Amino acid sequence: MLREWKTEWMKLRRRKVGMLLLAFLGFTGLWCAWVLSDADPEDLIDGYRWVFANLSMINTILLPTMIAMMASRICDMEIKGNTLKLICTMEKKGRLFDMKVLTGGLYLVLYVAAELALLYLGGLAYGFGNPIQLRHVLYFAIQNVPVSLVLYLLQMMLSFWFENQIIPLAAGIFGSFIGLFSWFFSDTNLFRWIFVWGHYSLLHFIGNTWDEETRIVTYYNVEPNWAALCLVLAVLIGGYLVSKYLFVRKEI
Repeated sequence: MLREWKTEWMKLRRRKVGMLLLAFLGFTGLWCAWVLSDADPEDLIDGYRWVFANLSMINTILLPTMIAMMASRICDMEIKGNTLKLICTMEKKGRLFDMKVLTGGLYLVLYVAAELALLYLGGLAYGFGNPIQLRHVLYFAIQNVPVSLVLYLLQMMLSFWFENQIIPLAAGIFGSFIGLFSWFFSDTNLFRWIFVWGHYSLLHFIGNTWDEETRIVTYYNVEPNWAALCLVLAVLIGGYLVSKYLFVRKEI
């Protein structure tokens, strides 16, 4: 397994996947900085919850497109030049699939960890009054990692099935719009549950109330939708098994 793992990273040396993630991370940081640009001192007291609430929506918009581009880059070596047949003469198809999933999963975990680190440093720079809560860190990981892994499996299979990578990219952009629209529905609305992109909003952990008279927004903790998390984990496991079966059976 270590040999295949090393080979996978050697194939990615010139694919600039890390640069892609850094670009999205930088854009996310600029977006959050813009959100904080007109903050009052009273707003910064509860700054972490404020930014977590905004970051959840930002990720809903950006992550599906980023994952589509990342999956395309990770699968690039096998897509171009019809080299999948050549590679599979030296490596089992099932093992190749597992290495692709592991690689993408590691990138996603590192990206979410980088967002949390950037948020923490931003809180120190802006002087947030209340410290970051461990529950928020855990809930943020729960909100973003499982859903992103499901989307990565979907985008990886689309990249392998369509030589023209415009189709997987279009699917990622479509998912960004679906995810954004899902925020306008209630937790019981089927729209959020049917589309996996809607689970970013189902797993939100910061609520807010807006006082129409004072025009003040107050943020508070809410429990994530654990039923939605169980559904996402079930889809992740089932999606992995089905995707691997289809990949192994794919004619090359």
